[in-house]
Amino acid sequence: MKPRLAGALIPAALLACLLFSLPAAADTPQAPTLTANGEGSVMVVPDIAVVTIGVASRARTAGAALAQNSTDLTKAISAIKGAGVDEKDIATSGFGIDPVYAEPKAGEVSQAPAIIGYSVSNSVTVTIRDVAKSGGILDQVVAAGANQVTGISFSLADAKSANDSALKSAIAAALAKGGLMAEAAGVKLVRILSVSTAESAPPRPVFAAMAMKAAPSVPVMPGQQSVTASATITWEIAPL
Repeated sequence: MKPRLAGALIPAALLACLLFSLPAAADTPQAPTLTANGEGSVMVVPDIAVVTIGVASRARTAGAALAQNSTDLTKAISAIKGAGVDEKDIATSGFGIDPVYAEPKAGEVSQAPAIIGYSVSNSVTVTIRDVAKSGGILDQVVAAGANQVTGISFSLADAKSANDSALKSAIAAALAKGGLMAEAAGVKLVRILSVSTAESAPPRPVFAAMAMKAAPSVPVMPGQQSVTASATITWEIAPL
């Protein structure tokens, strides 16, 4: 008899707890809210240039093309280091060896093209932490044997400072908009319930590949970039 009694009492106790708690949750009133969004941005001048520099070589044999390519790229890397770029800011970004085929002659019967040589390409991505020096560095690496530049992009050494400024501006804009909305709606802002933010990385403009040749100076213009952020603030509101 005791096991049956215990089994009957346990469900009854659970049911009593549920009946006691459910009405309390259902009766909780939801406070009215107001939400405003804001955006902020700052204009910055990039101070870091990232450029990919390479050497393409061609010879009758793969070994000869590789040897020539290695010699020319080693000279280019030495020029980069000599210009004050730290070794940690130089990284291999591409390498390839490809056969070079003979062009088919007009009227020739279609057949497997003959290999007449080999092409070797090797490139390094270089981070130049002083944009003002980038033009001079490009001059030096071209003179040292580099014959390819696949692109150049820009970034900021102190991106946090720019992001913080944009974020403060976004929050200020959201606060101002919230106050304006409350005034127009005839309510008052009681307290802030939540704040959420989002930051966007500054765009990195990339220029098309350039044919490199000796020149008095390679002009490098970083221009300006916009760093943006957004904020969303929700308030509890009450009638005036």
